Amino acid sequence: MKSKIWKYATVLVVILIIFNPEMSELAIFVDAVGLEVFLMLLEIQLLAILSVFFNSKIVPIYTYLKYLYSRYIISLSWQQIKEEPASLMLVVPCPATLMCMLVLSAAFGIAVNAH
Repeated sequence: MKSKIWKYATVLVVILIIFNPEMSELAIFVDAVGLEVFLMLLEIQLLAILSVFFNSKIVPIYTYLKYLYSRYIISLSWQQIKEEPASLMLVVPCPATLMCMLVLSAAFGIAVNAH
């Protein structure tokens, strides 16, 4: 099974080189280091990109949501609900968030399609 996969990968690389002559330098590099090492380098590059995305985008959102949850949910009182009715959205974050996204996507669609 593994040898078939490598055969198809090699054929794919050769076809790419035949139809795209600008990739001849890449072909020489792959020939020098081997296809396995080249794919390993691509995987490492993909992991590096995903880790930067995770640390710069996902973690700050998660920490902010955790902060909001600890601030509003634990100390939610009737007085606070009367002062800030929007804090009720934090009690059930998933359905409320989906509803807000639905409203915003509809508004965005109307704004984009209105000529």
